[in-house]
Amino acid sequence: MEDLEAFLVDDGYCQACLDLQGGRVQKVYRFPNSYGASLISSPRLGSTPTWTIMALRFLDDGYEPTDVPGVVNGSTSDWTASQEKLRAIWRLPHF
Repeated sequence: MEDLEAFLVDDGYCQACLDLQGGRVQKVYRFPNSYGASLISSPRLGSTPTWTIMALRFLDDGYEPTDVPGVVNGSTSDWTASQEKLRAIWRLPHF
């Protein structure tokens, strides 16, 4: 399976999260099927950060949240489980 990082289109501080503590990071992925996802980190003192996922549908250069099977928008998990959710979105047929 291809490396997920090949589909990373934005990686940096979460602009919408600037008022929150902890330096949250946002990663946005865009797959060839016109779906993608936004992952936002939730740093935790002394432990591994968790990631909150939002499935996206890309339209031209923009995107909007969308519901997809196998992914609950707003759910939080560790990095390994988040990668599995990304792969589930990647495997969806083109809309």
